[in-house]
Amino acid sequence: MSGFVHISDSEWQQRLDSLLASHVMEKSVAEFEDLVTENSEITAWEDFKGWFEPFHDNGWFRGQSRAIWTLQTKAERATLADWSADSGDKHYDFVENVMPEDNEETLLTEFQREAHNYHVTIPASDEIVDWLALMQHYGAPTRMLDWTRSPYIALYFAMRTDPADKATLWAIDMKWLKERSVELLHQHGEDCPDDPSAFSGYINRILLRPENPRIIVPASPRELNDRMRIQQGELLCNLRHGFAFSTILLGMMLNPSKVRRQVVSRIVVNKDTGSEFLEKLRRMKIDEANLFPGNDPFAESLTAKLAELVQSQVEKSKQAILDRHKAHG
Repeated sequence: MSGFVHISDSEWQQRLDSLLASHVMEKSVAEFEDLVTENSEITAWEDFKGWFEPFHDNGWFRGQSRAIWTLQTKAERATLADWSADSGDKHYDFVENVMPEDNEETLLTEFQREAHNYHVTIPASDEIVDWLALMQHYGAPTRMLDWTRSPYIALYFAMRTDPADKATLWAIDMKWLKERSVELLHQHGEDCPDDPSAFSGYINRILLRPENPRIIVPASPRELNDRMRIQQGELLCNLRHGFAFSTILLGMMLNPSKVRRQVVSRIVVNKDTGSEFLEKLRRMKIDEANLFPGNDPFAESLTAKLAELVQSQVEKSKQAILDRHKAHG
């Protein structure tokens, strides 16, 4: 029997009140993690089972092999640039996501152009969610974040690499997220349907729109690829470029009203248990060979291309600053 104890409702409210009393937008990612992180670590198999039990019916799970990693999409990470420029006696410092909409469109177009060489079945050209899901599950940078309905598969992703570091597991109450995302879309004047199948089609239609509200939504492709089926995969999508995934999720927990119970959980996993946990998972046929059929080098080339695009765009921005300085003498 596990002795694991989640954050109580009263402690959850105390944490929320403390966050609101000192909330700083620039620190929202750290504030979000402080809010949702459990008080104890997973050090035994029974701890793990006790941790995921409250989320078993309505939860999605995510495993990350390094505890220092935040909830960050590959596109968010790949387009984030920290750069500076000097113009005359002025110095400029920037930390920004560089042209995320344009870069997404470039990668999507290239993937659509080349995908027929790698996949037997490809989506229709206007099925944007399916295209991004296909890119995501072959390792290309997108604004989607991988989750799974299986806590055991999430645990495998947490434990499979970096044995010297601590890992993290995440759980999110999807009943809450689905209800809150629809509520917020309606609040922003969006004519989104409540029916789950119609909701997926609606997200597909609006996804590339430039000024979407800051909301995280479930994004289900019409057809699951083999890897998603095997990994019991699900996707959460950031509707709005340029804002951190964690920041938006925190905003959804605070607005239009404070969530009254724990709906997101982050817990640290001690990797001293790694060999024991991985052996248990292997007996469940949860291992590299079974979870990763058909690794594809094409997605790696898209990742490299995005890095080149961001670097080129930063250099153009620097040159624009210099040109403005010259033009004004």
